[in-house]
Amino acid sequence: MAFVFGLGLLFLPVLFRLALRLRLGIPMAYAIVVPTVFRSWYLTNTALADSIFFALVGLMALSWLITLAKKFAAILP
Repeated sequence: MAFVFGLGLLFLPVLFRLALRLRLGIPMAYAIVVPTVFRSWYLTNTALADSIFFALVGLMALSWLITLAKKFAAILP
């Protein structure tokens, strides 16, 4: 059990770096902060809070698509 916990703590910084590299820092921060700090608001407005989270993830996916389109446009003459 301690080995699995230690291994999880070892990979935690790697996962955070990967999330930031994939531009998922803001949705990750939202997913951590809103249910903990704003718990009463989150429980009252669950549908709105989840919609905001999915909109943030959707915006990140859109930014990935725009980046890929720019890279393909730079490759093609």
